Amino acid sequence: MVKHLTVIMMDQNHAGGACDSVPAIRDFVVVQLRMRDKKERSPFEDLINSRTKLLHENMMLENTQANLSKQISIQTEELRQLREASGIEGGGSKCQKCASMQDELTRNLREKADDKQQILKMTQQVRDQQGVIEKMKLDMKEMENTIRTMREEQKSAVARMKDVEASLQVAVEECGSRTIEIDRLKPELHKLQAENFDLVNELLKLKGQMADKYNEIHSLMEEVESKKRIAEAATSSSNVVASPEVKDDGIAASEPVSFLCRLPQRAKQTIVAHEKSEIHALAHNSSGAMLLTGSDDRTMKLWDARTSSRLATFSGAIKAVMCVAFSNDGNYVLGASGDFAVRLWSLKTKRILHTLTGHQSKIYTAGFTPDSRHAFSGGYDRMIKLWDLHEGLVFKTIACSSSCNDAVVTQEGSVIVSVHLDNSIRLWDFRTGSFEHEMTGVHSQPITSVCMYPGGTDMVLTNSRDDSLALSDFRKYSCVRKFQHSTYRNGVNWNRATASPDGKFIAAGGSDGSIFVWEAEDGNLVSQLRNVHRSAVVACSWATNDQLASIEKEHQMVIWE
Repeated sequence: MVKHLTVIMMDQNHAGGACDSVPAIRDFVVVQLRMRDKKERSPFEDLINSRTKLLHENMMLENTQANLSKQISIQTEELRQLREASGIEGGGSKCQKCASMQDELTRNLREKADDKQQILKMTQQVRDQQGVIEKMKLDMKEMENTIRTMREEQKSAVARMKDVEASLQVAVEECGSRTIEIDRLKPELHKLQAENFDLVNELLKLKGQMADKYNEIHSLMEEVESKKRIAEAATSSSNVVASPEVKDDGIAASEPVSFLCRLPQRAKQTIVAHEKSEIHALAHNSSGAMLLTGSDDRTMKLWDARTSSRLATFSGAIKAVMCVAFSNDGNYVLGASGDFAVRLWSLKTKRILHTLTGHQSKIYTAGFTPDSRHAFSGGYDRMIKLWDLHEGLVFKTIACSSSCNDAVVTQEGSVIVSVHLDNSIRLWDFRTGSFEHEMTGVHSQPITSVCMYPGGTDMVLTNSRDDSLALSDFRKYSCVRKFQHSTYRNGVNWNRATASPDGKFIAAGGSDGSIFVWEAEDGNLVSQLRNVHRSAVVACSWATNDQLASIEKEHQMVIWE
């Protein structure tokens, strides 16, 4: 009935008859109650009539039993008298009468026994009917309680309905007033939209003018810096056998020269790279002449690796820059940030060429392929994306089963090696994006970095939160050597380790600010550079010109010698 009541209420509300809904509901409830009373009363009437009839029959049987008992007593007395008379007087006729009376007495006794049996059956039936009646009485009381509850619910529903009607009326009035207010403000809105459109156009025009001015300033600065560096190069001697070529950006960029790498001994320069912001990323260019850093201040900064002077600042990221990289051809730099995008800049013009979007979460790693034509990126969304840098579009998306903390492309550009939060190293075919192999058991905690090892074309160096580094052969799927020390602790989830260009040394920064250097051949710790960094070291980079650089979380970059 509650369901029908709700339907009636909804129909009345849709019809808009707030005043007529209450009588309709009351009439409906009364009709339903009468119908239910009539329907549920008829079974009780049949039971009561059956019980009354059984009681009446029981009473009649009891009366019949009493009469039969009385007749039996009379006949028994008569029989006794006849027997006495027969004993005194004798006579065949009286004996015959006695026998007939005996037969009649036996028959009456049998009938009396049958009547008693029938009375017992009827009594049991009466008791059963009484039980049914008691159960029905209980059901009737429960139904009465249900009816009482439903009537109370009906009253409360009517009260709520009145409240809703009142609230609806207030809402209608408010809606009307708001509509009037909106109509009044529409002309002003159109006027403001037109003004906003004009302001946006003017702003775009001003931005274009500012960009042109900035480009002019950059050109002048590059020209001045180029002349300055040419003059410095002409007056200073170089330890490099091959004379460097000076590119358009004024930085000496030579082909990598083979060095017999020396073990770093002390800090050459300490630079506050990003004031008041944590630093997350560090990279050398292919010649080792420039450094690039990325920070929480949403910028990347370009540094002269020889003089430690800042050459440029790359802006545009919306959140922290987590990874930076140079292209091998020296034309581009990129930065991956927490705003789910990778940005590509021209190293010559310092302007953004592409903003590569498509990730659904923070990007932890990005880099170039050896031919500088493509890039890759990976992050917390468990995706690795491959990008065409000419078009600025993704051409392959690889789904991983765990967050990608770092990745690297092999020298021939055919394989991507990625490391993940689930402690695994995975190999992918760069051309097809297909999965090739998974290496497990090398580390027991999340792996924070991976880089190609210069001492072997098929080997990678990994760093992990289990406070160890490992050299692994990804062709044989085996761990070749591990590097550990009792005081080494990997302090962050993006701690980048590095190897010397000749593959002789392995370097990584610890949470205490120390730089740990191991012999690659035997895994022994050969140096621990202390008391320079003041916080956890998050990245090390060993350039092809044998320069080791490191960064810490709290603002500083250190160049070692």
